[in-house]
Amino acid sequence: MIKENSGKIFRFKLDNNFGFGFAEIYDFTDVSEFDGRLVYVFNRIDKGEKSEYNLNEIIESGISLGPIRSVNFPGTRGKYASKYIGQRTNLLINKIPETKEFQGILINENNWNNLTKWYRSDKFEQLDSRFVSYSKLRNLETRILSSIAGISTKFTMKKIIDENKKVSDFYDLNQRGNLNLFVQLINTYYPIEKTKKLLSSEIKNA
Repeated sequence: MIKENSGKIFRFKLDNNFGFGFAEIYDFTDVSEFDGRLVYVFNRIDKGEKSEYNLNEIIESGISLGPIRSVNFPGTRGKYASKYIGQRTNLLINKIPETKEFQGILINENNWNNLTKWYRSDKFEQLDSRFVSYSKLRNLETRILSSIAGISTKFTMKKIIDENKKVSDFYDLNQRGNLNLFVQLINTYYPIEKTKKLLSSEIKNA
């Protein structure tokens, strides 16, 4: 891990003018150059901008999403420009966390619980002996790469769901990109019964 780049906290914009979220990054590109950028998103959402922030207050809000693999680190320009807030010293992690892995193509199934060939990234036995039921690794993240824009959208979707609103009122889920983020979100951060309800209410022919 590149410690000087890790533990940095940024403020970023949510979609639909919903305010601002906060993310913490970890740099493992010295270990894995392709997918070594990890992002955690905090629970805190601010309606407006502030000139100063208390890092402890942000950290104490808890983790909402992550660690999500990111294709890049937060930038300071463009629609999803972020603001550097500060850097913590008591890091959340010091090695790359385990992930859930699937042997096959995820894009063809919206309910990941229906898929059987799941395994954990820290298991390297014979392939047919390491498959486990999805319930045993549901809460783990995948190694699917997201952009900072995608992470912002996923967090905005979570806010919408947690406020008992319909994601499809804000996003076109017929668009593959939006659908993929929605499916990733609900299959990782919500229990199976909640996922089934969201799929039936948000997606036609689910």
